[in-house]
Amino acid sequence: MPNDPSTGVLEDKIKIGIVGLGRSGWDIHAAGIARLPELFQIVAVADPDAGRREEAAARFGCETYAEPSQLLADPAVDVVTVATPSHTHVSVASAALAAGKHVVVEKPIATTVEDVDRLVELAAEAERVVTAFQNQRLEPSFLAIRDIIDSGRIGEPLLIRRTTHRYSRRDDWQTLRRMGGGELPNTALHFLDQLMTLVPDAELQIFADLRHTISAGDAEDHVKLTIRPDHGPVIDLESSMAIASPQEPWFVAGTLGTITGTAQLLHVRRTDLSGLPVREAKDTAPDGRAYPASEALDWEETTVTVDPEDRRTDQYYELLYDTIRNKAEPFVTMRSVRRVVDVMETARRLSNFP
Repeated sequence: MPNDPSTGVLEDKIKIGIVGLGRSGWDIHAAGIARLPELFQIVAVADPDAGRREEAAARFGCETYAEPSQLLADPAVDVVTVATPSHTHVSVASAALAAGKHVVVEKPIATTVEDVDRLVELAAEAERVVTAFQNQRLEPSFLAIRDIIDSGRIGEPLLIRRTTHRYSRRDDWQTLRRMGGGELPNTALHFLDQLMTLVPDAELQIFADLRHTISAGDAEDHVKLTIRPDHGPVIDLESSMAIASPQEPWFVAGTLGTITGTAQLLHVRRTDLSGLPVREAKDTAPDGRAYPASEALDWEETTVTVDPEDRRTDQYYELLYDTIRNKAEPFVTMRSVRRVVDVMETARRLSNFP
């Protein structure tokens, strides 16, 4: 990257404007971008809260605006990160593309396939990048699970089960459907997006159960999804705020073994059938009316300690830099986003929970 010799400043830094300085905009996006000063500079923020604007100005020395439209009109901004409440994502992202900005949108980028397709059209017209902030694809335990599956150690995967269980009566805007809230777009989407990267591009059968149970508001706080592709593993996802006895978050069953465990520690139990004789089905009655004795198999058991360094936000923005500066394919393509939104839209329809 070229330097300006007179200042020592990287000329190739990408200038970012953040719209929304709530938990996500401040604690995740701003914090992650600030850890990459060689690649990015936060040059502007927009938030209706004056205190938040003052905090951002003091920390980043950036321009501050009360309205998103003001930030979108700032010619210094190359990329807009949209971290506003969910129901505003499509409108703010659309306006940012119309203003000629590249756009990163917090999840959910949209709640309908129609809106995803419209954002793709707008990005093509503007010749700009639009992508979703689905950084859980870089979460360490998921990467470890994917590596074990890809290695063939547990054979062909049959079932991949992901759970996030807790008992909590939430009462913020995420409990309101009119604000785009709910367990499906807020928490379950993280894990649905992970799992869908392990599902081939195939016809899907979907079972869905969305319920509003113990939280305030009217949005779902309990999600159960089962996704069966016409080939590949069945996906089972539970994301619930109404389960008092949590189960381990990972269970993966394959033809040669299983993976179980947590975000910190995974257990792999596998066997090797290659040296064993072929077993053939018999259509005769078993001797002594007894079931055949089970095989004596050698089981290998290992424990995988998950890398404790979690750089998912930093890595996401590093990949974004490569996309914008070097024309690499977006890490989160809109095609992959569309698949996930399609499942979410179908789940709402099947559950009569629009």
